[in-house]
Amino acid sequence: MTPILLLQLRSIITSPLISIFCKKFEENEIVLKKSIDASICTVLIGLENVMSNSILFDKIIDSVTFTEFYKTTEFENGKISSINYSFEQEGFIPLNLIFSNKKSRISEMISNEVGIKSETAGAILNFSVMLILSYFVNERQKSTIIQNDLNSQKKVILYNVPEGIRVLLGYSNFEYEATYTDSSTAIKTNSKPHFLNKIFKF
Repeated sequence: MTPILLLQLRSIITSPLISIFCKKFEENEIVLKKSIDASICTVLIGLENVMSNSILFDKIIDSVTFTEFYKTTEFENGKISSINYSFEQEGFIPLNLIFSNKKSRISEMISNEVGIKSETAGAILNFSVMLILSYFVNERQKSTIIQNDLNSQKKVILYNVPEGIRVLLGYSNFEYEATYTDSSTAIKTNSKPHFLNKIFKF
């Protein structure tokens, strides 16, 4: 199952942007998409973890409003039409606020589990946090709804996070309850998500 928030964030990213990223980072399109998927879900879980600290959460959200990425990245019909690569530097501040000293380990795990270069994993994680925070700021009037969605979709989002990162973030005993449409039986499993086999389309 794919979280609604993830679908909404995916929809912002266009195929031309993916192609540009592939050329810039010299990566295969399939693994690049997977790295974006894993990075977005990881950042969402990180944000959900700090959401109870309203002062820190607001500081993280506000941190993006002063960045060149937020000020200059352009959107057309809800999709990115032009982008500022300042995210490669500006993403470090919110990531450090969210994950403290775990950012480097997280990007390395994404690199290892998805199969992209370490430098690419770090850049995509930076892009993902800037994208998510920009989305949250732009939808600030719906902030309560977004936070409720994030909380209610937490398990499904966690399912899409690489297992090593789940352990690092304190979810080593995570279980995912899958309910099948052809059965009234809910099955709990010690989730080992096959996110590497999931290729999303933009």
